[in-house]
Amino acid sequence: MSECVITPDGVPSYSVSIMEFANGYVVHETQYFANSFGAPEWRTALAEPMPGRDIARA
Repeated sequence: MSECVITPDGVPSYSVSIMEFANGYVVHETQYFANSFGAPEWRTALAEPMPGRDIARA
């Protein structure tokens, strides 16, 4: 599993990849992409900012 921020068009987009390996090869991969969004007020105490970023409020 990996997570990263990509900027193909100059705008940060968040990506998570889940890979399944067998015999040293990737046999299956699922990727999820999402735009940045703020945490609701009730959840900001549980949220952790990514390095170099502040937590936006929804």
